[in-house]
Amino acid sequence: MSVKCSDIINIMEEYANPNLAEDWDNVGLMVGDENKIISKILVALDIDDKIIDEAIDKKCDMIITHHPFIFKGIKSIKASDTLGNRIIKLVKNNICVFSAHTNLDIAINGTSDTFAKLLNLEKVSNLFEKDNSLVGLGRVGELEETIPFSNLIEKVKGILNLNKLVVSGDLGSPIKKVGICTGAGGEVDFMLQAISKGCDVYITGDIKYHNSQVANDLGLCLIDATHYASEAIIVPVICDYINSCSRKLNMNIECITSSVNGQTLNIV
Repeated sequence: MSVKCSDIINIMEEYANPNLAEDWDNVGLMVGDENKIISKILVALDIDDKIIDEAIDKKCDMIITHHPFIFKGIKSIKASDTLGNRIIKLVKNNICVFSAHTNLDIAINGTSDTFAKLLNLEKVSNLFEKDNSLVGLGRVGELEETIPFSNLIEKVKGILNLNKLVVSGDLGSPIKKVGICTGAGGEVDFMLQAISKGCDVYITGDIKYHNSQVANDLGLCLIDATHYASEAIIVPVICDYINSCSRKLNMNIECITSSVNGQTLNIV
């Protein structure tokens, strides 16, 4: 059966309900026609010129991203402006763009859930509750057994395919309970929440130096898994979800992950 962009939107919104998104966020269809027929989808963490060129080269009709392609309000669309030029290029090539951001962070099997599964955490619960919802922001869970902090660091490196990590805390500290918030969860109130949940370590991205000092004073170990690496794990999950829906619903679509979507900053 032929598939419209609106059908893909419905599938994605069943996965990550837009009502879960934070008030400041921008989620949903960013560019394109809801009635356009979609046959091939490219999934990436962000959109830049390389991603757009990849979508064109691979004849994709739609791009799905985690980070919003259009985040703040724009007053004009001009070819001389980076965002405007990208919008023009997408429209010229009839490519739709859809983004699921904080709603995907919060959703079941979203970014934090995916990280928790990769760590094989047990007894998983929410770090923060979301109103009266069953889901919330971040996750808390327990490792199968208590391990030294240094062992957990190596485990996270392997999971995220990183050679180095920025960490804080005694490398010999025993770790059993783990707090997670993918992306940018480096504020002090997030760390205090992890402590209130009994976490021995808190894993997130974009941790500021002075905030890490607060955590260190309170005895909370920290791992800065980087904003990019802690969320790039969701890209293949989105792709697998859409392909699974395609098979189940007999939809004539193909979903692929980007092969060029790389992080701007590297730890070397």
